[in-house]
Amino acid sequence: MLQVGGMYVPRASRSLVPISIALAAGALAIACSSAPSPSSSIFVHGQSETGGAASDDGGVGNSTGSGAAPNLSGNLAPTVDAAPPCVNLQCQQVACASGTTTTVSGTIYDPGGVNPLYNVVVYVPNAPVQPFTDSATCDTCAALYTGEPLVTANTDATGKFTLTNVPAGTNIPLVIQIGKWRRQITVPTVTSCVDNPLTNVDQTRLPKNRTEGDLPKMAVSTGGADSLECLLQRIGVDPAEYTSSTGAERVHIYQGTGGNAESGGSPASQTSLWDSEADLAQYDIVILSCEGGEYGSTKPATSLEALEAYANAGGRVFASHFHYYWFEGAGSSTDFEGTANWAPGSNAIGSGSDNVTSGAINTTFPKGVAFQQWMQETNSLQADGTMEIEDSRQNASVNPTVNTASEAWITDTTVPTMTANGKTGPTTMYFDFNTPVAATPANQCGRIVYSDLHVGAAAANYASSNVVPTGCSTSPLTPQEKALEFMLFDLSSCVTPDSAPPTPPAPTPPQPK
Repeated sequence: MLQVGGMYVPRASRSLVPISIALAAGALAIACSSAPSPSSSIFVHGQSETGGAASDDGGVGNSTGSGAAPNLSGNLAPTVDAAPPCVNLQCQQVACASGTTTTVSGTIYDPGGVNPLYNVVVYVPNAPVQPFTDSATCDTCAALYTGEPLVTANTDATGKFTLTNVPAGTNIPLVIQIGKWRRQITVPTVTSCVDNPLTNVDQTRLPKNRTEGDLPKMAVSTGGADSLECLLQRIGVDPAEYTSSTGAERVHIYQGTGGNAESGGSPASQTSLWDSEADLAQYDIVILSCEGGEYGSTKPATSLEALEAYANAGGRVFASHFHYYWFEGAGSSTDFEGTANWAPGSNAIGSGSDNVTSGAINTTFPKGVAFQQWMQETNSLQADGTMEIEDSRQNASVNPTVNTASEAWITDTTVPTMTANGKTGPTTMYFDFNTPVAATPANQCGRIVYSDLHVGAAAANYASSNVVPTGCSTSPLTPQEKALEFMLFDLSSCVTPDSAPPTPPAPTPPQPK
């Protein structure tokens, strides 16, 4: 508010406001300049609607003035009350008529622009967005979203979002982010007090490569019985982001037992990836394709300890089938062993040579409900609401009253009770847990997903050769690969308990400088 001769005048007017002030010597008409018009020049701290001197520019005024109106009477100087000034894009938020607001809406997609994505955060930054640390980090959710978010939202199970009270004007910045996947775009024009839909899929998808934005740094260990290395390319990641060297590319290929390699070869997983916590810690996410056996000699106790330490420090791990060894093998911790009732072995279930079964999604927790809706949205479920699974196994059973650290996402409906090795309990196909296992939720920052099915089983992932990634198929994702895509992005997201619905980050209060 502006105080003039004992009269309060609103600051936020967007037109000239005449003020009549009775003076002993007569009357003087004073006009208050308008707030700065929307501008592409942003992130200049201290900009406020009570900015500099009035001008003859049609009411735009000077947005970099001293913060007080000029002394027009010689001895009558308006003063500014204690209300804080607006900052940067906050100065372009418009008070609309009752029941309306300025919104931006759209749908966020995977890097290929094919499948919508759940729980992606969308926000307007009010300061420069900061670079990520290029390694596993124990981040809080708030620390992931930089740039002093002004307005925030996250996507629903259909990938849709709506931002409200968006700054109006031209060249409004927008951040699209889940974990360390991040793309920054500019909305050319945001019109005040109406919805501004974003309809260009190429604009509202996650980045394919480093030119378009940020991708987490991922290590993929290949294996003789699965092909997780091909999935990233098939969800849209640029093949140029694959490497077997120590370069800046985002997908680093390591060769596990029986696994494929890049042209010219890839370093061995046992000596270059999981041999030490330091080697693992280079990566935000580690993906372990089934090798067709435990191969315990390649995973000594020191490696098991390294993987657990990596996860406890904020690392993310996706492990397929025989990689259960990390959680119950010789030298594994009691914390990891207690995440499920483990039954070692091949343990195939289902009918026919493809071991076909059906899986039911657990909808007793919020993310499970969203997963079911997302699988329906992407046409990945059978008529009865279950998903078809090929090459499934029974190696883990998560009992919610016993294995309390874990959350089961998919259980088998064809063989609902595990029978392998005399073990009993629900036949669990997918589950996850946060790390450190024994820590309170507020102190957990890592996550592990275990899959007891072979994700690439129904895909024939290698079409032309066994070279990574050039030999990978480009066919559409199968239902069980879509399930992995959902889990991969959930694995990437900030760590919160699965029992609570995800929420967008709280807007950051403006910080005048």
